Amino acid sequence: MQTLFIYFAVFVAVLIAVDALLRFLRTSMEKQKSINYRMSLLKGDSDRTVVYRQMLKERGLDYGLKHSATNTIKRYVSQSGLRLELGRAAFYSTAVCVVLFMLAMPLGPGLAISAVGAVSGTALAWVALVARRRQQRIRRFITQLPEALDVIVRSLAAGHPLPVSIALVAREMPDPIGSEFGMMSDELTYGTDIDTATRNMATRVGAEEINLLAISLTVQRGAGGNLAEILANLADMVRRRTMLKAKIKAISAEGRMTSWFMLLFPFGLYGMLKLLKPDYFEPLWQSGYGNMFLMSAAALMLIGMAILRKLVNFDY
Repeated sequence: MQTLFIYFAVFVAVLIAVDALLRFLRTSMEKQKSINYRMSLLKGDSDRTVVYRQMLKERGLDYGLKHSATNTIKRYVSQSGLRLELGRAAFYSTAVCVVLFMLAMPLGPGLAISAVGAVSGTALAWVALVARRRQQRIRRFITQLPEALDVIVRSLAAGHPLPVSIALVAREMPDPIGSEFGMMSDELTYGTDIDTATRNMATRVGAEEINLLAISLTVQRGAGGNLAEILANLADMVRRRTMLKAKIKAISAEGRMTSWFMLLFPFGLYGMLKLLKPDYFEPLWQSGYGNMFLMSAAALMLIGMAILRKLVNFDY
């Protein structure tokens, strides 16, 4: 029976790997054909209104219901840039849940605990995936932001109005900043003021630097001044902020690695002991206190991980 489970797990793993490879190749080909995702949708004289609404629908965005918990979760997921269909997401979830269940069964915690652990592990895997993709996307956006501001500054210096300068960034820069500024350009075209369009982009991206851009534009509109100079100073500040963040990350690398090692070490030790001596933990499970001990240990590990992560995360 276990051999059948292993064959099935290998089949599912290969299927997921092939699907991921095909999607990667297709995405790479699309990137070579167009500068960013929005420009690929606009090929063939597509209506900008239709493309704008399609991108909002793909991201699951709704600028209303600001205080809705559901809308907050949707915005958090949309900030990761994931465009995964419901059917594909359900397939991946089922496959991961089955694989985790089959991996947990030989360890001996019991059928019910294995099922709960598999479902919880699948949910945590999705949360980790969304969080990581969101962090990576925000990091790429912040890295591209100074260059985009430089493009706007040069365009303003050449005499172009601000909406035209923003549209230039949308046409000339890759994702994620190209598509985000493209959506901002569409909103300006449809009559949205620059402050609201910038706040909407901050909602879509989730980067603090966009709030700085919104404040700069708002202050310049109210008090006047040289917008090109303001944006040039903002670009320089974002570059310095990015360098400071990289220095902090390098200094705190040891602490972050230690926190991950302390989190994963108990699981590795348990697996090693289970392989070397399969009946080593049998007295614990037979005593009836195994589940209580397992939940208590997991809670303490999560608390310890949170404390260690707090120690190596700095405000700047």
